[in-house]
Amino acid sequence: MWLLLPILVYSLIYLYVRHIYSYWRRKGFPGETTAFSWRYLKQFYRREFRHVEAICEAYHQGRDRLHGIYCFFRPVLLVRNPELAGNILQQSNGHFSECKWDYVKGYRRFNLLEKLSPMFSSRRLSPMFNNAQHVAQHMMQHLLDREQQGNVELDLQRLLRIYAVNMMGNLVYGLDVNNFEQTDHILNSYVQHPSQYGMLQSFTLRGTPQDSRLSSRLKDLIKQNVELREQSGIMRKDMLQLLVKFRNGNDLASDKWQVDHAFATEEDKLMSVKRLAKVAEDLLHSALDSIASTITMTLYEIAQQPLIVEKLQTEIKELNFVDGQLTFEQLEELKYMEMCLKETLRKYPPVPIIERICRKSYTLPGTKFSIGEGKTLMVPLLAIQRDGKYFGEPLKYKPLRFLHDKSQDIGQRRSAFVGFGIGGAQCAAQNFAKMVIKLALVKLLQNYHLELDASATVEVSHLPAPFISSKGGLKVQLKARAILTQSNYLKSSKQI
Repeated sequence: MWLLLPILVYSLIYLYVRHIYSYWRRKGFPGETTAFSWRYLKQFYRREFRHVEAICEAYHQGRDRLHGIYCFFRPVLLVRNPELAGNILQQSNGHFSECKWDYVKGYRRFNLLEKLSPMFSSRRLSPMFNNAQHVAQHMMQHLLDREQQGNVELDLQRLLRIYAVNMMGNLVYGLDVNNFEQTDHILNSYVQHPSQYGMLQSFTLRGTPQDSRLSSRLKDLIKQNVELREQSGIMRKDMLQLLVKFRNGNDLASDKWQVDHAFATEEDKLMSVKRLAKVAEDLLHSALDSIASTITMTLYEIAQQPLIVEKLQTEIKELNFVDGQLTFEQLEELKYMEMCLKETLRKYPPVPIIERICRKSYTLPGTKFSIGEGKTLMVPLLAIQRDGKYFGEPLKYKPLRFLHDKSQDIGQRRSAFVGFGIGGAQCAAQNFAKMVIKLALVKLLQNYHLELDASATVEVSHLPAPFISSKGGLKVQLKARAILTQSNYLKSSKQI
């Protein structure tokens, strides 16, 4: 009798697992062939906890526009067609959850990111550009100091993470921070290597509460700055100023930076200080890795192709600098740099996979299939943009592929390039990111030649943004260019 109990338990577990792994077959979706064995369970386990490369493999195994796969015990619908993916994300109309930016005020529920999108327009970013150049100058002064000490070898990835942290601290948190010197600043916690603070990429653990001590300290910084701007009338042209304007019911689309009117009580304000601090922290988390990784991977690729570097330096030299400084509008003149940026985003997308959880049953446009509530829909951006069907020689870095396209499938290729997002999942802050990225590239290429450490083995991983996982990061040697002397450089730095 006692022998029957474990047999019954094991039989129920077997039937339950078999039921899960037959989900897509039962729903009529094209999907992978599954078999209940340890080999398949290990494969699905890998997708759950280290899923970027595993999802790319699943993409190449599929043949249809939709491909049902399994991430451990979770059925996931892979959208392999970029046009279909764009249609789904544009036309879903609230069927997929985006809880991070959902906001409730009174009886209204809306997407906060849509309300804040005017912050990232060119008209708003242009006045911030002087502050951005001030932050870039901290990086250049740091390099000059190291050059004077005879130390020209460094980890470029770490340098650019500090630059990105400084930029987010100045423009989002309203702090005149320089982590090249202030190594004990709270934002310096984000400078560390990506693998040190994000070891798991897991569907199962995505809802696990994170350590909130750092969040609490960032909230205190926001609270202090918000009080200064609301009560003392301090005004600074940055993202925080626009968040304060929105919090007090001001129109973000107007040209004014001052808070025209403020609600008297905290209850009347459109956004609490706690929610504002959460928005700032979300921007910090999402933009930091994207900005730092895109600059790093661009420099890593072009450093291996001297001809590309020469073209970029020639393009930068043709700009009309005023007292050694750029204007925001001049960034638009860097056409070849824009192509290089697109090629980096194609080969190393900051978000390699878009994931959405279905909140209510949704019929996929142009198909007979419906995805059920609670099921995961996934768009494998990295795999699509490295598919030879859309881009010839996808693993080669070829910026000129974006110069023109004479192929017959031009529309298909355009839809395959995602860049900073696709359809309804486009990054609202992409103009801000481009400004910060191009500014760093201009400053570094204008002043230095970059030489990779030939003896170092460079490995690129995704966690999820691409980063150099090799020991020591991305080791480079910097050599000052003769076109800009040290005295001229110091003169320009004093004028900022």
